[in-house]
Amino acid sequence: MVINFWGSWCAPCRAEAPLLEAGYRATRELGVAFLGVDVSDTRDAARSFVADFGISYPSLFDPAGDIAPRFLVIPPRAVPVTVVLDRRHRVAIAVGRALRDGELVPAVRAVVAERF
Repeated sequence: MVINFWGSWCAPCRAEAPLLEAGYRATRELGVAFLGVDVSDTRDAARSFVADFGISYPSLFDPAGDIAPRFLVIPPRAVPVTVVLDRRHRVAIAVGRALRDGELVPAVRAVVAERF
């Protein structure tokens, strides 16, 4: 599972949004789930962001930032942050910056290929 913490007001989040959508499309046949978590935002801004970038995976609205603290590797309200969970739902990868082109899909494929 790939979880991306984002905000519509975050320029790096806007820059990486197409990479995340492309990563979702490239790995969903492997059974990889993607989830966005929108923090410190308004519902209208969040909906616009999802529509503007054609995000097709689900996203949770978390204006209070309650979800991020459950992942001890990231501070609450920090964006962008992308977390990749392994089959046992352990954090395998945590990236505390905007993703770079060509970075996500190989990382996700490596986690999927691991045998536990």
